[in-house]
Amino acid sequence: MTTTGGGFARILLLHGIDITPTRFVGLPPQSCPQDAVVTVTGQHDTHGTRSIRRDIDRSWSMKGSMIQPSCRDTEMGSTDSSSATDAEIDFQAADAGMELAPAETFALNLLEWAVERHASDLFISDAESCVIVSVRRMGRIEQVRRFARSYGRRLQGFLRVAANCDAGDAIRPTEGRGVVQTPCGREIDLRLSTMPTLFGTDVAVRLFDPESGCRDLNQLGMDDCDVQQLRELLSHRGGLILVSGPVASGKSSTMYAAVKHLNDGHRKIHTLEDPIEHAIDGVMQTQVNAKACLDFADLLTVVLRHSPDVIMIGEIRDSVTATTAVRAGASGQLVLATIHAKSAAEAIDSLLHYDVPPKFVANALVGVICQRLVRRLCKECRSQREVHDPLPISPAVANRLGDQPPGLWTAQSCDACFGDGYESLFCLAEIMRVEDTITHCIEHREPASAIHQTAKEQGMLSLADNAALNIYRGEMTADDAIRIINDGTLAELSRRCRD
Repeated sequence: MTTTGGGFARILLLHGIDITPTRFVGLPPQSCPQDAVVTVTGQHDTHGTRSIRRDIDRSWSMKGSMIQPSCRDTEMGSTDSSSATDAEIDFQAADAGMELAPAETFALNLLEWAVERHASDLFISDAESCVIVSVRRMGRIEQVRRFARSYGRRLQGFLRVAANCDAGDAIRPTEGRGVVQTPCGREIDLRLSTMPTLFGTDVAVRLFDPESGCRDLNQLGMDDCDVQQLRELLSHRGGLILVSGPVASGKSSTMYAAVKHLNDGHRKIHTLEDPIEHAIDGVMQTQVNAKACLDFADLLTVVLRHSPDVIMIGEIRDSVTATTAVRAGASGQLVLATIHAKSAAEAIDSLLHYDVPPKFVANALVGVICQRLVRRLCKECRSQREVHDPLPISPAVANRLGDQPPGLWTAQSCDACFGDGYESLFCLAEIMRVEDTITHCIEHREPASAIHQTAKEQGMLSLADNAALNIYRGEMTADDAIRIINDGTLAELSRRCRD
């Protein structure tokens, strides 16, 4: 295994692939070895790449029902990656005991395949009689492959080593980070976490594509009006901006886009993250480390002594962090923070439940963004439904639509979207600007429903209205909207699409 000492890591040679350290995140490796980042480089098999990719595509199209294919030349324990060629690998469904190409070769091709299809996570999970490979793509789990347990665990072991984890520790949860180079020369950042399960281990790999990096504000997929409102919120010199939503709603992407927008060289920006997902030049980034007893609250107190202009807090999850963030916003720093809530108004309610004085919240808060991630219809193959009766359109949605006629659209399939009917994820946002009437509501602890109604009267487009707007524009389906937002109008649109 890779070992650390004196701030350096030793090189480990596994099946002809060198693993060398590139950088460390957060604390030194002696105190936090699981955060060390390594790079996997070396000579990879290129002759078998096409066959491996064809096999992955075929199995994925069959919803992962295939058992691993055979490789007549590769036996258990083989370390010669160059032996796996198109002529030697027979990619036919075979018994679970037969071997495939070397595990590291398949893993690198699998990682590249997943990133090309915009998968956010890769999972290699032990089941009772096999190991299941799946990805999270467009927010949904899709099964890719089933392997014999021996081969699947070799895949798990390779990914553990690539992320600088202990490949032999199957009892305790482990975490690590790494950078791998695929057979086509593409670099992929990965963050790995393992968890013991009933039948073995679940290996979860979060994938980051350095080629895409941090998005700009106009790349989040928001409506132009929403992007302009977000820019106006970020133009404040001080105050608190909350970004809310459930897990996997794109909060981190919005936060990074906001930091990138503010990073103009004239501000001192500090971020407190758990974990650091992207390195940003010119920004002081610090990672939370529970083992060293450094949580958001501990680090935030120290950061305030460094005279920052902007502070990004990965998550408000305790009363100390909430109170300190509010006071920092009220005293002149611009503070960006995430909090779990289902709407912008409920985000304010969640903050108040951390026992922060309402008057402090009212004085510090300048805006709240609540968001969801939804699938964008493929423009090459989407199909418009015939509409015989008028569609229900609120005045706010009609104002955003302008002269564009509303329509209902459904997903089809084509090569451009890999047969899914969807091309990417985009951000559906509800942006609340905190003005005098909302400040009054906060000071008097009015319920979230009253704050929500007041914000709508001031011109806020709710999540439900924003979803309806994007349905009428042909950006998303009504079925996708009703899965994430409980609203009567969306339910009616979904029913009419099915009729």
